[in-house]
Amino acid sequence: MMMTKQLKRIRRVPSDPEEMNGSRAEWATVALLEFRRQTGADVGDAVSDMLSDLMHWCDRNNQDFDVELRRARKHYEDETDA
Repeated sequence: MMMTKQLKRIRRVPSDPEEMNGSRAEWATVALLEFRRQTGADVGDAVSDMLSDLMHWCDRNNQDFDVELRRARKHYEDETDA
């Protein structure tokens, strides 16, 4: 019987020029834990479920989700010196 190895994708943590990204990740953890508590979403679905719910929120609050996502990516790039 041949044994196969499962390769786990290892993601390197990007640079943190302001030394704040650990805190930023913790803030996101708090938001995701509360979202999971409110919705019952499991760990594997929580991020995508929360993002889709934010899309619904934007629809109802005069926000353009795509614009906000582009802004978020720019912030992330600035915060990681990407």
